[in-house]
Amino acid sequence: MIPIEVKAESNVRANSLTKLLDKNPGLHAERYSMLPYRVQGNLTNIPLYAV
Repeated sequence: MIPIEVKAESNVRANSLTKLLDKNPGLHAERYSMLPYRVQGNLTNIPLYAV
């Protein structure tokens, strides 16, 4: 299971996703947003233009 979050703006606050990752430390999630590619611990941000 890979949690995925999609944000259409540069504001990427994700309280529910953060809580999920905190409760499941072995889980890795992906976020698609306007931000550049970046790996932040167990969360990878992928820019929307790359989708």
